[in-house]
Amino acid sequence: MEQGGTISLLPVSRRKLEISVPGENLPFYYGGALLLLVLLIFTGLKFYTSSLVSQLAEIENEINTIETQRDKKFEKEVLLLNKQFSLVGNVLQNHLVWSNVLISIQSLAEPQSQLKSVLGDVTKNKLEITGLAPSFTTVAKQIAALLSNEAIIDVSLNKVSSFSTGVLEYNMLVIFDKNKFLLNQEK
Repeated sequence: MEQGGTISLLPVSRRKLEISVPGENLPFYYGGALLLLVLLIFTGLKFYTSSLVSQLAEIENEINTIETQRDKKFEKEVLLLNKQFSLVGNVLQNHLVWSNVLISIQSLAEPQSQLKSVLGDVTKNKLEITGLAPSFTTVAKQIAALLSNEAIIDVSLNKVSSFSTGVLEYNMLVIFDKNKFLLNQEK
């Protein structure tokens, strides 16, 4: 350009003409923010997974340590003992319990009656009871008390003898249901 007839080799400072269109760079800003957010989430998840992996490795090391400390022979013996207890428990639960029979007979006995002997036969499902009573009424009450138990099927009076003292000796046969009467039942 000319400045008073001389040629100037220096560039002329010109002002840049800017035309601003509203929203022209907004998608770039959103895109950049979204990219930054994705990078932050990715980095956070990377750190989180690495911490989880390290925790998993620690837990695995603890499990391996405990595994080496296990006494496998003792564990086998405990499992065997547990099986034996379960088998014995079933046997004990279903075995014949004559003490329970005697307790049941005693609870069914009349207070004025005195039992002399109780003989039991599991194969025939019967009991032979010999006792003493002051009167025939007491013997009848004894029979009624025995029949009140649901495990007793039938009672038959075999013999009644009278002594000179007025005491009666009776002999009765009691037929029972073995599953209800003899088996140990949890109470």
